Amino acid sequence: MGRFLRDFAQAYVWTHPRKRAERHDMYGCVARSRVLVGCWGASRVRQFLLTALFFFALASGAYAEVTLTFYSHHFGTYGNGIAFPHAHIGLRGTTGPGAKPVKANFGFTAQTISPSILWDSVEGAVLSMPDDYMARGQPELSLTISDEQYRAVLAVVDRWRKYPQPSYNLDKHNCVTFVREIAVAARLPTSNDVKFIHSPKEFLEDLQLRASKANRIVARGKPRQPVASPQPQTKKTETVKAGNS
Repeated sequence: MGRFLRDFAQAYVWTHPRKRAERHDMYGCVARSRVLVGCWGASRVRQFLLTALFFFALASGAYAEVTLTFYSHHFGTYGNGIAFPHAHIGLRGTTGPGAKPVKANFGFTAQTISPSILWDSVEGAVLSMPDDYMARGQPELSLTISDEQYRAVLAVVDRWRKYPQPSYNLDKHNCVTFVREIAVAARLPTSNDVKFIHSPKEFLEDLQLRASKANRIVARGKPRQPVASPQPQTKKTETVKAGNS
């Protein structure tokens, strides 16, 4: 019975031109499937594999992004105290796999302000500030960093937290040197010029200029300020587009 059905099927295929063509195509693909070319050809197989890799990377969270922003703070007041010039960073976005949300900020500062800070090392700390303090800061430059660079930034933060006390020195180990190491972890070109050691804003402006010249994607802009005019004030942003370094 099985042989009869097989002979009948073969006779049907060969007496119908369309079925005969389909049979030829089927056997052509099967015969060459061992080398992964078949009727598709090498270019079609390559395209299929690249598409599969793309969807695998998308599903694994490889396209997660974290934005690193460098802030400067001018001299002024905050709460019931005085806010001194300062440089610090913010991290926002997601990191894979799992697209975990990221919202953090870090800055290095002296734990207490006293006259002794002018000539001696004092206790220092890596601090995270409230949202209202961050809103008053001036974002000097922002860029998207990879998961690897994100982990490198967190490693710098952890290392600075563990420095033996007293760890803050106004002339050697302060907020400027902290953000400089963060920039190095993010693979940005930095300056070691001592003229920036007491000038957080000037250091970050120089960093933005160096990053732009090194073909890094860097955005720089001022935060939106409230105005009395009914028309909202737009945020001015200068973007330098280039390839990865």
